[in-house]
Amino acid sequence: MRISLRYLAAALLVLSLIASEAVAQVGNKEGTAAADQLLIPVGAKGIALGSAYTAGLTGVEAIYYNPAGLSGSPHGVEVMFSQMNGLDNEDGISYFVVGTDFSGFGHFAFSVKSFSFGDILITDERNPDGSDAVFSPTFLTLGLTYSRALTDRIRSGVTINLISEEMERASASGFAFDIGVQYSGLAGFDGLEMGVTLRHLGGNMTYDGPGLLRLVDEIGADRTRQYLAIEAAGFQLPTSLEIGLAYKRSFAEMHDISVMTSFENNNFLADQYRLAAEYTFNKILSLRGSVPIVDGDKEAIDGEAGYMYGPAFGVGLQQWMGGAKLYLDYAYRTRDVFDGQHVVTLKLGF
Repeated sequence: MRISLRYLAAALLVLSLIASEAVAQVGNKEGTAAADQLLIPVGAKGIALGSAYTAGLTGVEAIYYNPAGLSGSPHGVEVMFSQMNGLDNEDGISYFVVGTDFSGFGHFAFSVKSFSFGDILITDERNPDGSDAVFSPTFLTLGLTYSRALTDRIRSGVTINLISEEMERASASGFAFDIGVQYSGLAGFDGLEMGVTLRHLGGNMTYDGPGLLRLVDEIGADRTRQYLAIEAAGFQLPTSLEIGLAYKRSFAEMHDISVMTSFENNNFLADQYRLAAEYTFNKILSLRGSVPIVDGDKEAIDGEAGYMYGPAFGVGLQQWMGGAKLYLDYAYRTRDVFDGQHVVTLKLGF
């Protein structure tokens, strides 16, 4: 136990020192972050639980919420695909991940998150209402995760994300790091878990490309019109620090109940508290629900919703099929401004 606590204390100290600078806020910076695609969660189970299960979520579905959970997978290989609608039925978010256990070395996983937006009319200063020309943005996040169990109670993990965003003749790219720690048996209580995650740590992202060129006339010059490049400003990544607790309890070997809560401190959004619960019957059927609690005023200055996501609900099925275990999960997340989001996830464990 003393060794485990030393590992945990060291890991928490490192995360705290990094987070103290990364998540520091100077004024109101909401809506000014780069790579907002990083803020969109993935996986029906995690979304149904409101992103609150940073403490004990395991396997490839834990990568977004806490990369340390990858090494808690009960399978040697896991493959998962998830699909979620975006603002409407014309766009969506797809997520694919595969993870494997290298015995004695740790767990590795590779993930891809992509966005589909459909066709968008090109507008400019001459055609503010659009023309016949269209474009489709390309937003992509590639992730490589490594996780290892330091002891029988402590897991740690890190994810390196390559971020790519391409608009009409302009693009930006960068790297973001997620670091996480999970501890089970907190304070000597079986079933009590704690998790800490520092997400989206990285440098600024800046757009560049021919779309930022403008044909201008230089005042007072004899030369003809020429192209000048607009120098875009760099924007910081939406770094956050999340601390979560969870408690799991089994009854009569057929009923499993988990309750969880987390607090997330953001540098570009309002801080959030989350509450969630999961009930599983006979290790087959799971029911899930969650509710977010936003710190401060939920309404923006113009009266619109400052944080548009509400309660989430979900259901999951799991069943062995020969040598593979099949997981099928569904989640529904309510929104104040748009219609709710539907999420479907399929996972196989070998």
